[in-house]
Amino acid sequence: MPATPSSATTPHPRGLPPKVYLASAACADAAQLAQQLAHDLAQCNTASPPAFVLQACSFAQLTGLPAADGPAIFLARHDAVLLLAPPMRDSASQADPAQTLLMQARLHLAAQGQAFQLLFSQGHRREQDALAALCNWFPQAQCLQALRAALRQANPGARAGWNCEKCSDPDCELRLFQSLISP
Repeated sequence: MPATPSSATTPHPRGLPPKVYLASAACADAAQLAQQLAHDLAQCNTASPPAFVLQACSFAQLTGLPAADGPAIFLARHDAVLLLAPPMRDSASQADPAQTLLMQARLHLAAQGQAFQLLFSQGHRREQDALAALCNWFPQAQCLQALRAALRQANPGARAGWNCEKCSDPDCELRLFQSLISP
């Protein structure tokens, strides 16, 4: 799915900021990332209204399945969805329930025509990748752009240690695909 929604397919109702759903196998994991991002965003001294509202949920809530961690989520077209992929297991001999839930969530979102971003990273890198994805979703949010620039200056060689198949940097993916289709 595209990392940046088209305004033609994702209308934004005036006055209400869109929601950014952070979804993981367990809602608590997404809530932790939402707290980290909210803390980062609170560091910005800006008088402008928020560009979006962060909300944590589980994969089950996104797909409308019965979930112990909360009610089903009904997405609006202008909402952004960041799926937090669980760590991959070393052995493929046993089915991982978290991976199954992730696949169900991806299929559900694709069937609904809802754009989403999938983050494979872990730890502090996941927070950086989530900020990068949000910058793509909300390019007019000055606070996000300032946070991203600060992260790049603080850690300029962060991308050098990764292979493409291990990276979930949306900017990198966007540049790669744009270079492939440009004449």
